[in-house]
Amino acid sequence: MKASRQIAWVTLIIVLFTSCSSQKKAYKAPLKEKGENYLISKMQDNESHFDTFKAKALVQLSNNGKVSDLKVNFRIKKDSAIWVSISVGMGLEAARILLTHDSVLFINRLEKTFFVGNYKFINQLINAQVDFDIVQALITGNDFNWYDYHDLHAKVSTDHYQLESDKRRKLKKFIKKNDTIDHAIYQCMWLNPETYKIEKIKIKQIQSESKKITAEYGDFKTIDGEVFPTQYNITITANNDVLIDGTLIKSTINKPISFPFNIPSKYKEIKM
Repeated sequence: MKASRQIAWVTLIIVLFTSCSSQKKAYKAPLKEKGENYLISKMQDNESHFDTFKAKALVQLSNNGKVSDLKVNFRIKKDSAIWVSISVGMGLEAARILLTHDSVLFINRLEKTFFVGNYKFINQLINAQVDFDIVQALITGNDFNWYDYHDLHAKVSTDHYQLESDKRRKLKKFIKKNDTIDHAIYQCMWLNPETYKIEKIKIKQIQSESKKITAEYGDFKTIDGEVFPTQYNITITANNDVLIDGTLIKSTINKPISFPFNIPSKYKEIKM
């Protein structure tokens, strides 16, 4: 009986190894023939295309040992503006954020404060560096817009395609004069070999090995004809790790949206 069990385990291991090896060879074939540009093109073709994106999400935020359950509303005008409303408890709005390429507006309703400025505020808040394109990509599960593709290298990693760049740069014409970050980043993406959707992404600034952002996506669903992830796991690794687990519960695309943002006169300004 013991011998037959061992034979069964050995057989199972051989089958799994052979299956994975054959799968990997199948994934390698198009890369070997067509190179990185083939994979980049497939990724771009299968991204979620939209003009506007609106979603509600349930989010669990873990920060420095404290866990908070939040309700988050997103509104995105692609490549233009991102509006976020964060609620706690029974729906009390705690904060509201409006992002453009060169500005950050923030209201803290619990502390009756506000901020108007640039991305230095967010970068200090999360202790990592991001810009508009990175935030938009993390929310939608797409690749960054306006970053070059010259140094992206492709390979097969287990059961995913992998695109990696040691120094991916933002195009100069999209860098604003008041930008506060170095726009050269390390980036690595893991793509599903059948859908070419990004299932995991890791980014970090070149000059900082200890600060990075990792996002994993799952439960992809079709929303008005476009495929989006509806499960998010984002980890911001810095002095204190921030973990964000999110689930989209309602989403629409290409519908009219607005970005209401009024700062009450009695709120105190946050100075940087």
